[in-house]
Amino acid sequence: MIAVLTAPGIGDRMPEVRLADEAPADLSGTTQLGAGVSVEIDLADPDGWRAVAVDRWERADGDLLGAVVGQDSVRYLSQLRAGAAPDSQLTADVSVDAAKSAPWRRLAVIDALDRWLQVPLDQALLDAERAVVRARAARTLRSSSLREHRNGQAVVLARRSAGELSTYLTGLANSASSLPRALYSSLSRVTTGYANLATQVTGGPDECFDAVAQAWSRLKVAVPVGGVLKRVEQLPAVEFDGEDSSSVDPRQVRARVIASEIRMVESRGGSTVRVLVPAFGSRVPSVIADQLMVRLVDRRSGVAHAPVRLKFSPGRAVFMQDVPLRGASADDVRADVFDPGYETAPALTDGDDELVRQRRAQFVLSEWRRAMVEIRLSRQPKTRNRRLARLTAVLNQSVPDANEPVFRGGPTRGEITRYVDAAPGTVHPWFTSTRGAGEPLVAELAAVHQAR
Repeated sequence: MIAVLTAPGIGDRMPEVRLADEAPADLSGTTQLGAGVSVEIDLADPDGWRAVAVDRWERADGDLLGAVVGQDSVRYLSQLRAGAAPDSQLTADVSVDAAKSAPWRRLAVIDALDRWLQVPLDQALLDAERAVVRARAARTLRSSSLREHRNGQAVVLARRSAGELSTYLTGLANSASSLPRALYSSLSRVTTGYANLATQVTGGPDECFDAVAQAWSRLKVAVPVGGVLKRVEQLPAVEFDGEDSSSVDPRQVRARVIASEIRMVESRGGSTVRVLVPAFGSRVPSVIADQLMVRLVDRRSGVAHAPVRLKFSPGRAVFMQDVPLRGASADDVRADVFDPGYETAPALTDGDDELVRQRRAQFVLSEWRRAMVEIRLSRQPKTRNRRLARLTAVLNQSVPDANEPVFRGGPTRGEITRYVDAAPGTVHPWFTSTRGAGEPLVAELAAVHQAR
């Protein structure tokens, strides 16, 4: 990786040390690990870090840095930094040891999928796995105080998800139908993680953790394991219209908060337009529902109007707001919905190349991972290949050149076709992106199993 070292004094907002891969990537996500250390992972190639940034080298925990990039790399970077001239910038090649970073990369992958993966998932299952992986990552730390702090964070998150996790396990036990081994194994890892976290709780038994343990015990007795899905749901119609200006910009809002369609209804007097955005589900966390905003953007100039906050109607599962047109015609503006936490500048035009590519990247990610989950549960290559064949047919319309990457960091359409046809030459990291740190989430497996 390329390291850029910025000496103290150049600017408070610049990281003192940043290690980065120079190749651009659309499906990247950043996770703040604490102690001034943040990491970036590329979902198209999760076997290594895309970037590691340290905001204050002297304050960053060396133990955490060592777990993320390796102690040899930490020592080398310290020597480089010590030799840097004041108010200067130094660039160097750094070899990063990722041997101990697997649980940290898994944690970053979960965060990135939570950011990008637009498919129906049980958020409680996702957060339960996030808690367990956080605790697993903590075990790589040598400092007992830092390890305890990380475990404490994991316990809080696990408690928050325990009720829905135990309800889900109880439902599986009551169904008495066999579980595919892939789903059972993932649930076993999560519940084992909960059992380990329960030992970190002081003051006696904990009802939340006990409920998960009891539900898991009942499931193991009631449900046979080893079967496969005999029937996978029929493939829905695959659609992608990345140039549709009424679609949500995936750079602006975390996945599974709102659906892709945005409707605009002009008032009779023409002074306002009502913006209607369907929620992805009826339950939206208040921390997100209370801050989602919308702004009107001139279709020709790209100039954005002042933003206003959207209102969420749980009964209708829709976000809405009447937005002043300020003299503009409803035909001359489009709605740009965004979460201030993810805000980027709105696209200048409806067919902005970067926006279309980002929408395509999210679409391909969702279809690809769904196909990989289906084959794990059903062991039916034909089902997976049908979905991927339909995916390539859609990509044929939006990416005519078979040798052009379908998004930055992603494979070409030709490479996907060769993968489906089991032809040689499919060596892109994308084709192993659902292994190791990128393996399917328990929530992904559960979603496909529930839809059977």
